[in-house]
Amino acid sequence: GVPEADQLDLFTILAAILHLGNVVVRGKERRGDGCVVEPLDEALGLFCTLLGIEASQVTRWLCHRK
Repeated sequence: GVPEADQLDLFTILAAILHLGNVVVRGKERRGDGCVVEPLDEALGLFCTLLGIEASQVTRWLCHRK
């Protein structure tokens, strides 16, 4: 009962969420206070492409609490 256009949007969002789960987030300090995401991470690129957002912004959102 879901229109085809809405189905495609839902599948795009679901695919993006699955790719986000494959993004490698590494700690950059021994205390674990900071993190880093490689800007050339393939999963990050796919996530950003699917949602139409910039990778630099996503890496910032993933590594900062605010």
